[in-house]
Amino acid sequence: MTPPAYDSSADAAIPFDAFLQDARYAARRLSTNWGFTLLIVFTLSLGIGATTSVFSVINGVLIRPLPYPESSRLVAVAERNASGGTMDVAEPNFVDLHEQNRSFDVLASYGSGPTTVLGGSEPALATVAEVSSEFFPVMAVAPVGGRVFTREETLPGGIATAVVSYDYWRDQLGGEITFANRTLTIFGKTVQVVGVMPQGFDFPDASNVWIPEPLDGIASRSAHNLELVGRLRSGVDLAHARGDLGVIYARLKSTYGDGMDATGFDLRTLQEKLVGSVERPLLLLLGAAAFVLLIACTNVASTLLAAAARRRGEMALRAALGASRSRVLRQLTTEGVLLSLLGAAGGLALAAAMLRALVSLAPAAALPRASEIRLDATVVVFAVAVGMLAAIASSLLPALRASSASIGRQMGTRGDVAAGGAVWSALVATEVALAILLLLGSGLVAKSFSKVLSIDPGFKNEGVLTVQIALPQSSYPDEASLEAFFQRVIPAVAAIPDVQHAGASTNLPFTGMIGNGSISIEGQTPHDGYGDYAVATSGFFSAFGIPLKRGRLFDDRDRAGAPDVAVVNQVLANKYWPGEDPIGKRIHDLTYDNYGP
Repeated sequence: MTPPAYDSSADAAIPFDAFLQDARYAARRLSTNWGFTLLIVFTLSLGIGATTSVFSVINGVLIRPLPYPESSRLVAVAERNASGGTMDVAEPNFVDLHEQNRSFDVLASYGSGPTTVLGGSEPALATVAEVSSEFFPVMAVAPVGGRVFTREETLPGGIATAVVSYDYWRDQLGGEITFANRTLTIFGKTVQVVGVMPQGFDFPDASNVWIPEPLDGIASRSAHNLELVGRLRSGVDLAHARGDLGVIYARLKSTYGDGMDATGFDLRTLQEKLVGSVERPLLLLLGAAAFVLLIACTNVASTLLAAAARRRGEMALRAALGASRSRVLRQLTTEGVLLSLLGAAGGLALAAAMLRALVSLAPAAALPRASEIRLDATVVVFAVAVGMLAAIASSLLPALRASSASIGRQMGTRGDVAAGGAVWSALVATEVALAILLLLGSGLVAKSFSKVLSIDPGFKNEGVLTVQIALPQSSYPDEASLEAFFQRVIPAVAAIPDVQHAGASTNLPFTGMIGNGSISIEGQTPHDGYGDYAVATSGFFSAFGIPLKRGRLFDDRDRAGAPDVAVVNQVLANKYWPGEDPIGKRIHDLTYDNYGP
């Protein structure tokens, strides 16, 4: 195929005209060699697409600030337990922190969970957040309609009010402008809707409705049931706030002694709390994607080097016509840049498809801030920058090689062929080495994942169907009505053809929704026990295939009014009764942290 005509006068042109000349020539040449061009663009698109898609996730989850004014000043406050982990804050400790701290402008408590909300266009399972009076001032987000709570409404006995999310207002309340006659029924109480938050505001836990949370006056400092968020004062950093709360903890511990089971206060930015668990996996994933891009660049470089060898005659003709080395280098580099831009465009299209699949398939708990993941201007700039780096990495060596040869060498002497072959072999060896390294890394990840899958979690999930139920308190106001409901539903579900076992529990394995609290072990120091707990029926164990090692499961004897019983796991038994038979041991004074007693 005859190459397009070359105009050597571009050497003497002004830089911009020379650039246009180079770009036009590069475009004509690449269009006449469309098979070669498609191969290079496809290879670059794979590498750039993989890297860009992972960066899009990192940008949305880790880099982009939280969508709240001065979000860097938002701090999550928790308590540390004896094992070094964190737990929610006890109510009296929150009261003391609120009154004694000198680091926060405002400090608020919150908690959330799913429940059935009545009063909308239809009964809906919604996430309802119970928040203290300072919650909205902490977040510094104003409603787009109506207002937020007044302080009087957050006090015990105050008027029951609610603020709803934009999506709930649109979908369940019909987007009504006035709220004068709009009420909802939540937890058996009728609440007046007073405001609508901006679209996208759903903290915490994708909340649909916010209601005031009056403090209950609980005196226990071992009942950990409040999550806290505060806004640092201007000029106060996290280290200063940690010191401030450390002084308060020392004072409280000195006053209340063993009655306070926390070992300190834990402070971290709100963004760190929300995304800290996924930071390392995402960075590792970005490293793997960078390896894929590096392999793609090496592949492209070796291909361009082979193509440069076929263009020796063209390079000789350019040199004979007076083209300088810099002129030839500039032309070859322009071709590489054009290829990289095409690769960046293809990579963006591939990244968009990969992001849609990733966000739709990833569980919300595993990928926080999923709504923030998108191809925005930052991601586009990143893709173009990666494309430019790819152009330099993949085309610079072939361009230098092609532009450095003399006319005689360009015509193809044996020494030049040998030298070119050595460079090409080095590139191929590098590509193979990188591919092997990536393959080994993938094998280690696959092996680790296989080991994780082979760990016995203590239950079976094959063929298990779960349904989340949140009964409206207006229809089921007490424990007797709740018990009657499940006594009707569980046998009915068990009677469905092909259903072998049916049961119920307040939480499911690995969902993160679990209660925990302090317990007193009979014969041991008071309140020296601590553990997670769930309320369950006997069918729960059978449905999940959880084996019984000793003793018995719950049965018809365990009804209201009967002595309380518990089933414990091996970990708790080994911790509190090592070397002993736990059957018949007694625990009492369970202080519930996340669920009411």
